[in-house]
Amino acid sequence: MSEATEVSGVTDVMDVTDVRATRLITKLRFPEPFTVEVEESVDGAALQVGERDVLVETHYSLISPGTELALYTGTHIDLPNPANRFAKFPFYPGYATVGEVLEAGAASGFARGDHVFTAAHHANYEVMEATEDLVVRMPEGLQPELALFGRIAEISMTSVLLSRVKPGDYVAVLGMGLVGNLAAQLFAQRGAIPIGIDVVPERLELAKRTGVEHVVLSGDGGAEDIRVDVRRITGGKDADIVVEASGVPELVITALELCRVLGQVILLGSTRGLVTLNVYDLIHRKGVSVTGAHASLKGVDGLPTSGELYREVLGMIQSGALRVEPFITHRLPSTEAKQAYELLLNHKDRACGVILNWRERGE
Repeated sequence: MSEATEVSGVTDVMDVTDVRATRLITKLRFPEPFTVEVEESVDGAALQVGERDVLVETHYSLISPGTELALYTGTHIDLPNPANRFAKFPFYPGYATVGEVLEAGAASGFARGDHVFTAAHHANYEVMEATEDLVVRMPEGLQPELALFGRIAEISMTSVLLSRVKPGDYVAVLGMGLVGNLAAQLFAQRGAIPIGIDVVPERLELAKRTGVEHVVLSGDGGAEDIRVDVRRITGGKDADIVVEASGVPELVITALELCRVLGQVILLGSTRGLVTLNVYDLIHRKGVSVTGAHASLKGVDGLPTSGELYREVLGMIQSGALRVEPFITHRLPSTEAKQAYELLLNHKDRACGVILNWRERGE
């Protein structure tokens, strides 16, 4: 029996029952903080494809150094919140993969053999509804590993969409990890002048390699020392917009201190803890606008949907408008996921874009 047959470009799922029942499904799971399990099963029912679904074989997945690491370490702020059903153990991580469609439902809009970007988990196979926010056909010629960063760029784009940015504005970005770096690049696409700020020198060097010309190394001197360096770049004025992209609670205060009068602070990083601040001095008197930029706001009140943004940023990656290749620091077999998370946690000076290869197994 052949694995599948094509009927008008759509997989005939009736011919794949036996094969589906023998597929070994492998996925990552956090049963508790600092623990990664490789969960394996043979479950044909889990791979059943409905008429609007696709079954995708994952080739590569990207680890999020923000949300995923916060869940891995147990520091995600919503873990104790009973109303939040996402941030809970056991947790199945992952939301950026590329792969190939093995089966496609009749109403999915895809066909077997299509190469796709998906917002799926770290797993070798996954069935998902083929909505524009979950599955996007890969642009012709785009290198699969580079497409993975489209998920991070879509998140970073929230800060741009909710900003009042104008050409020539100085935008200081606190945190030059993946999210902050891509935010800086996206603001530059709108004609702004980004300033990358980080405590890790290697991240600033990476920022320069991706086209972020102005960088500031932060140290023990706090916001005042950063302000001196920022004003040296701007010609003596404070930043028009400050994006907090690290999730470090104390840097919310730093962002407010760096922002000019009547400027805008955008909270892009998911803050990992509570913040106590002087609202009168930092917000009220200065007239500073504080804007939350959580990824879940896509599609609300006229904002573009995630699917629309995926297509936009993947096109920007393909054209080179967004430079993401320098992000790739490690490629590991999926079986070495524990090492991948530990690299991101303990070696921020050399680990940035960590990709898992699902077609390669470690020793």
